[in-house]
Amino acid sequence: MKNINIMKKTFAFLTTIMTVSALTACGNKNTETISDTDSLNEVATQIQTESITEAETSETSETVTESETVEIQTATSSLKAEALAVTSDKTAISDLFSARDLNPEYNATAEITLKGTTAEVKGSGVTVNGSVITITAEGVYHITGKLTDGQIIVNADKAKVQLILDNAEISCSTSSPIYGISSDKIFITLAEGSTNTLTDGENYTLDESSDEPDACIFSKDSITVNGSGTLNVNANYNDGIRSKDDIVITGGTVNVNSVGDGIKGKDYVAVADGNITVKSGQDGIKSTNTEDTSLGFVYVEKGNITIDAQQDGIQAETVFTSIGGNFNITAGGGSSNASKTHTDDFGGGMGGGRQNFGGMNGEMPDFGGNGDFGGFGEFSDDTADFGFTNLAFTQTAETSTDTSISTKGIKAGTTIQINDGVFNINSADDTIHSNDTVNISGGNLTLNAGDDGLHADNEINITNGNVNISNSYEGIESSVINISGGITELISSDDGFNASDGMTSQGGMGTYTSGVILNISGGTVYVDAGGDGLDSNGDMTISGGTVIVNGPTNSGNGSLDSNSSVTVTGGLLIAAGSSGMAERPSDNSTQNSVSCTFDNTYEGGTLVTLLDESGKEILSFAPSKTFQNIIISSPDINSGVTYTFYTGGTSSSENKYGLYSNGGYNNDGTESASFTADSAVSAIGSQGMGGGMNGGMGGHGGRMGGGFGGERPEMPEGGFNGEMPF
Repeated sequence: MKNINIMKKTFAFLTTIMTVSALTACGNKNTETISDTDSLNEVATQIQTESITEAETSETSETVTESETVEIQTATSSLKAEALAVTSDKTAISDLFSARDLNPEYNATAEITLKGTTAEVKGSGVTVNGSVITITAEGVYHITGKLTDGQIIVNADKAKVQLILDNAEISCSTSSPIYGISSDKIFITLAEGSTNTLTDGENYTLDESSDEPDACIFSKDSITVNGSGTLNVNANYNDGIRSKDDIVITGGTVNVNSVGDGIKGKDYVAVADGNITVKSGQDGIKSTNTEDTSLGFVYVEKGNITIDAQQDGIQAETVFTSIGGNFNITAGGGSSNASKTHTDDFGGGMGGGRQNFGGMNGEMPDFGGNGDFGGFGEFSDDTADFGFTNLAFTQTAETSTDTSISTKGIKAGTTIQINDGVFNINSADDTIHSNDTVNISGGNLTLNAGDDGLHADNEINITNGNVNISNSYEGIESSVINISGGITELISSDDGFNASDGMTSQGGMGTYTSGVILNISGGTVYVDAGGDGLDSNGDMTISGGTVIVNGPTNSGNGSLDSNSSVTVTGGLLIAAGSSGMAERPSDNSTQNSVSCTFDNTYEGGTLVTLLDESGKEILSFAPSKTFQNIIISSPDINSGVTYTFYTGGTSSSENKYGLYSNGGYNNDGTESASFTADSAVSAIGSQGMGGGMNGGMGGHGGRMGGGFGGERPEMPEGGFNGEMPF
């Protein structure tokens, strides 16, 4: 990639007119020039070279003189954004960061002392015109003092220029305090123990044909910030730090306060280390290259990054990759500024909004007793009353405000790859959002979302790490969701998991979408959802792990909801919630399951214990919210064995997510229901209307009544045409 960038840098951006314009952009116009004849006692004659290749495995320590124009290359392969998205063991030294990026040591070739409206220079390669200091040659420039309404211009074509800021303070009312017109790379090294401040004005004086510069630190070429000192950037005109090439940060404390974007690199922004704080009126950290798919990425190795952005916290046109670091991000003022609200109704989610029954206000109406409705079987007295008048389906869009302003925590155009790191994100919109794929293989994420906790248009994969979505509209949303490891905990006002392609209507009576799937094969999953707990517009499979769902309390949603089937072949599944739309595992599951709808509705915290016929405790679980239905699938439910539910007892064991360790049940509950596991799926009591093509309203009767008798109603030819078939 660097080789590509070097080719781009062969174009000369500097013209005589531009130089004159830059010189007159800021500061007074005194013609005084400080002579550089007073040389330093010790002037370094060699400068450490920086390798221009990106995939180097090591960087030469050989140095070259300032006049040398040939760079030493140690490798020719390029590191692309796609590689960052799929590689989990990238290291800073071997991939993105040169030795000179990482090493802030220096030997100054010139000394610049800022003195109010002018400067004193010792060494070569510098000219001074009033309060405008122009660097014209490759070198290492040590800068100290205060410059009032002036700027430092770097105009050294194809040169590496290192600015050592050592308690430097520069303000410029009409342009960038540091302005890179032409170079190969500008190093901004923060001297140990120093505090440096750059401040621009609210209005720039620009050439009529140009909109540049537009940042407090602006360069047409690469920028590296390193060292251990502090840099304060006060950007009152627009962006804080901007490069039309790339930005690399490997150390120091960088504080940016900007009315526009905080840190913006066109080709990429890469952080190896450092303490970065951004408060921005637009995006926090941003990469903008839309022409080259190998560029436009944001990469973080480690460091501490704090962002308070009015728009997106971090935005990458292609890939965001983290293999470490501590992130504290607030976007759009946080989730308290969210526009999404949940209504208790049928279906819904990513595609096409929710479906309401007219006049029900989101609640299943009362069926009016145990009537026989065309083969549906008997409904218990507790089941909501359908007064089947005006039952045409109507589409209601999710409550949101359409705006062009994006307020997501971390956003990427193609892939978000989190291999490690600690993330605390609070956003008005999605906390993690990709237009394609999200991969999480490690790290600790605490997410507070105004909309989705995790969102990807195509696929989300969680293989390891800890994901805690403490608040969300929908917890995790994508066409394909694969959970194979780690710990995922979420709270949502609407669906917990929503597998949807964003194109079709949602819910137990929605349309099946091929290729859409929620697949849980390992790890621990805990869901507390106001809408559907686990929801898929297509298929749902559970083959491993531990899955605990505290589902909805309203009868317009279910703990499980698929538009095809819920297939369970392994793991532990416990899902509790309302009974009106409850969907149980399908008959093609290979692991035994039971769906029990109790005669009564129980308050959250009520212990439910399942014992086998010998009195052995299979499990004890206390749902966190009001519930009437519980679904359990466990390898400990064996065929041919009779099991009994007890409610309201106590356990002396420890619990996690309401699930108690076996052996602590005090045998003090009330016997509530029993069943014999004579098939893959057993049903006790009346079963809900949820389910897809293979889900079911049927089932095997337990002692509480037998549900719908195991038969699904036939679909009339041509469908329902928007009307319930009663």
